[in-house]
Amino acid sequence: MVAEELNFRRAADRSHVSQPALSKQVRDLEAELGLTLLDRNTARVRLTDAGRVLLVEARAILARVNEAVALTRDAAGGRRGQLCVGNIAAISANFMPATLTAFRRQYPEVDVTLREVSSAEQVAALASGAIQIGFTLSVQPPLPETVERFLILRSPLRAVLGRAHRLARQPRVALADLAAEPMLGLSNARGSLRHKDILVDLFAARGLSLATPRLVEGFDSLIASIASGAGITLLPEIADTSRAEGIVFRPLRDQGDDLQLDLWAIWRKGETSRLAHNFVTVLREMRQQRSRRVPAQSAAGGASRSSDSS
Repeated sequence: MVAEELNFRRAADRSHVSQPALSKQVRDLEAELGLTLLDRNTARVRLTDAGRVLLVEARAILARVNEAVALTRDAAGGRRGQLCVGNIAAISANFMPATLTAFRRQYPEVDVTLREVSSAEQVAALASGAIQIGFTLSVQPPLPETVERFLILRSPLRAVLGRAHRLARQPRVALADLAAEPMLGLSNARGSLRHKDILVDLFAARGLSLATPRLVEGFDSLIASIASGAGITLLPEIADTSRAEGIVFRPLRDQGDDLQLDLWAIWRKGETSRLAHNFVTVLREMRQQRSRRVPAQSAAGGASRSSDSS
């Protein structure tokens, strides 16, 4: 205050302290620094060279402190920081782009990182802190009590066939017909065999014998193998095949809850991060928007994914 007013009385009034107390504070600071900050006499007060430098630096420090407080409050409110989201590329491509756009529109200062994690590994990634939000399918093993979840969407299983396959000409295909075909299962670099297990369990539960699926590593390789005629598979309708050529999706004649896959958002129970909670809120909003669109599309006779995917 003294450095700005260059007057002890006015500075004391602004500081709401007595003039003698303020004078003592200045003397104590000069004694601690071992230099003179103010030239003063009964007629005037003037900053020394050292005093002018200290004033500039003190103002910069105070501004940075105020900025740090504001940034910290933004982070506490989930308006700033870093959020790591587990991504299942082929599955989440159906909803993730729109979700990220909506989230960034509301929270432009939050840095969102997508980390590729297989569905089977999402829970472990949450537990280790590698991700804050994950996604898992209903066919995965039961979730531990340490995880909370929210239903993102439900997607029917579809037969994925090469365009030249004999069943590709049918508008719908039966599981019994598919059971006689060479089946391909998706694996990842870490050897996850869950897709193969899903296929085997599904057919066995319906009393259908299925030869052990041949494993193909990576989603793109799986689609390429199907397009080449090496085999067929079942995938949820939401699987991203927008870049694939030479394949078709066909709905199943069979009915049943076991032919539906539920995709869930998951996060740690008791999660304290506002970033994570804000992301879940946006996911809920996006689901509501999708729910409103589906009846409208149905009423208008919207196209289904039973058409060719390329």
